[in-house]
Amino acid sequence: MPPVFRNLAVRSGLGALGAVYFALGVVSVRVGLLGARHDAQGVPAALRFLLAQSKGPWLLGAVVAGLAAIALSHGVEAAMGKRRSVLARIGLAFNAIGYAALAITAARLLLHVSADGPPLERTGVSWLLRESWGPVVVEIIGAAVAIGGLYELYQGVLGRLSFRRDLLPRRLGLLLSGVCRFGLVARGLILCALGYFLVLAAEELNPKRVKTMGGALRALSQTALGPSLAGAIGLGLCAYGVYLWTLMILKRRV
Repeated sequence: MPPVFRNLAVRSGLGALGAVYFALGVVSVRVGLLGARHDAQGVPAALRFLLAQSKGPWLLGAVVAGLAAIALSHGVEAAMGKRRSVLARIGLAFNAIGYAALAITAARLLLHVSADGPPLERTGVSWLLRESWGPVVVEIIGAAVAIGGLYELYQGVLGRLSFRRDLLPRRLGLLLSGVCRFGLVARGLILCALGYFLVLAAEELNPKRVKTMGGALRALSQTALGPSLAGAIGLGLCAYGVYLWTLMILKRRV
């Protein structure tokens, strides 16, 4: 894929993901901090929140287009990126599948196509656990997700941010850095929780142990810190959306 088109596709995808994470944070804060007990959580609720806004169909359509663009870009890089390592290409392939699945979910909602049945993640894990080699694969995936979460925690705690703060006024740069670090820590915690539940599903051979992002948020709300933790993480997911928008605009290379 020509660099210009790849750059445009990835930046539009970052913008779309930023909108999804910001909406995910808003619906999580409603449940965790504002006590909106009957509100749903998770990515489907976030997409419905976007659709409910003024010009919602246009907004969600832009999200679908951005997610499809970044999925295509990563898929092409995974298949044809000969300069990349095998592990990097595998990671790009998984990213492409994840972005494509999210784009399909958003497109279904936009087109009012119902999606009955269990979540895609649980369906895939159910299939894997029926195979003799499947539990090991699920454990490896869970460990990889958790390691990714730990890496984002590391980036957030130490402030390892990859956008050009030199283009911003000093105070704005410091404020934006703080918001982005908070967002990275929040998403890192969510990824660690998702990885933990995947490993648990593999050890117990029980696909019902797999959690979606909404399920992980609900599980965190049932800890000793209660809904306040889920609400704080919701604020962090809003901050992560801001971080993705910042990368879209200020990242040197994407």
